[in-house]
Amino acid sequence: MATSKTLLSNLSSLLCNGIISLEEHSRMKKRIIKAEAKKAEAQVVAALVPELQAFMVADTQYKISDLVQGVMGISAPCHGYKETKEEQKHRDGVAKPRILGALEILGASKYGSGAQTRYSFGEAAPEFEVNAEAEEESAES
Repeated sequence: MATSKTLLSNLSSLLCNGIISLEEHSRMKKRIIKAEAKKAEAQVVAALVPELQAFMVADTQYKISDLVQGVMGISAPCHGYKETKEEQKHRDGVAKPRILGALEILGASKYGSGAQTRYSFGEAAPEFEVNAEAEEESAES
């Protein structure tokens, strides 16, 4: 497959020779650049998988903020860190999606929703099911 540099060069040649319009050139150039950025992001996410595997203990549930802190070293307000708007934007827009992508590659399980979401791999049982069983046992006694 041709490299992005080659594709962009050929695209410019087509524009200079009048074969395609400027609009078509711009649209195709954006597609090439976007595909290249997506590929680079996938490589970054894939590189996080071994670090995430090393950090996570099987059968243990983790909050996303704990995984981001443990793997990437980025603390959140729930860890007692006062972050700036720019740091929050980076954590929410870059770090969390990368960790979520790595979790997806790992095949991690997801329990709960919203702020209560927990992630694990292995045979970790959801906390709310364990509590429900304990309540049933105490009710029978």
